[in-house]
Amino acid sequence: MIKLVIADMDGTLLNSRHELSDRLFPTIKKLKEKGVRFAVASGRQYYNLYSIFEEIKDDIYFLCENGTIAFYRDEKIYINEIEYSTLEKYVKEIRSIDGAYPILCGEKAAYIEDSDEEFLDNTKLYYKKYEKVDDILEAAKQDKICKIAVYDRIDAESNSYERLKQYNDRNMIVLSGKAWVDIMNLNANKGQAIQTLQKQFGITREESMAFGDYLNDYEMMQACHYSYAMANAHERLKVICNYEAKSNDEDGVVEKLIEVFNLEL
Repeated sequence: MIKLVIADMDGTLLNSRHELSDRLFPTIKKLKEKGVRFAVASGRQYYNLYSIFEEIKDDIYFLCENGTIAFYRDEKIYINEIEYSTLEKYVKEIRSIDGAYPILCGEKAAYIEDSDEEFLDNTKLYYKKYEKVDDILEAAKQDKICKIAVYDRIDAESNSYERLKQYNDRNMIVLSGKAWVDIMNLNANKGQAIQTLQKQFGITREESMAFGDYLNDYEMMQACHYSYAMANAHERLKVICNYEAKSNDEDGVVEKLIEVFNLEL
């Protein structure tokens, strides 16, 4: 019996127009009636996710910033903080990459230091609370930073990630989108966040279901037996998943949940 459902946001719950299905909230409420817990696992900031799910905020778990910080009913469950010396090293490196913009993601807010219009537009899409500062490293001293995000206006996989992947033995460095790279502690990812929930509620891997589309969902899929890659997913993610769902533009997550749990909305 499935007791826990986890879904990614961009490319999974959100369609290509960045919209949620009208049927998602009723579906989550029906799952709760059946005793099934629902979590959203995203590279997005908590305050961004909260604003999107405000109507049902008390019914779901928020695994934010790629699993480095989690909330339930507006209470922080945990945070996986990055040491300041690590922040210094990566910010210096990112600043030297053409077309790359660093964001330090903290418990209180996200911190940026560039006002490029394209970069700001993309920052606003994922970060509800952010501050533009002269020096993000100085701002970090007043917060707990759990993730370094890199916006790449050229191409994340061939540009920023190509430069940063050499440090994969020291930190988790993952492609989280076509224009995004995320850097976290080695023991920080969506899979670890899910395992924390599983342990807390006595839920096994075989009782867990996950939906995702990109490489930052890799460990999440490994943590769940019912692992569904979206039809639009990265090919490297599809290879490790046990199942496939329709695309995000076909309401794939809701369609599969209605089918598996025999829901009537």
